[in-house]
Amino acid sequence: MAATASAFAPMPIVSRSTTLSGLPEEISDAIAENQAKSERWCEIRLLSDEDAEAQLSGEELESFKAYHADNKADIVKMKGVTELMLKSLELPKIQPKGKKQRKRDKFVLQTKIAAARAAEAAAK
Repeated sequence: MAATASAFAPMPIVSRSTTLSGLPEEISDAIAENQAKSERWCEIRLLSDEDAEAQLSGEELESFKAYHADNKADIVKMKGVTELMLKSLELPKIQPKGKKQRKRDKFVLQTKIAAARAAEAAAK
């Protein structure tokens, strides 16, 4: 029974490293290059389209355009999804039928049934 009770105990807190973002103390060339690219991307990611055209060139401009094209497509798709969700939440209110309309509908149904039975009887 003691084993099952300890299964629900909170996990002990593991000591955490004080290094920023989990990077090792000694940075290799590959890690430094990736970190520099990451910092550069943080700078250019939020530029407007006009500023990007003026300031960027080559691979940076291509990656910027691809990133923003994907984001814009995702935003358009999500707007469509939200419109569909809103339509499903706001159902149209239908006026209830009055007594006379219910009687008219019943009469039409009875005449259709009678016509179908007469056609079936005539076919036999």
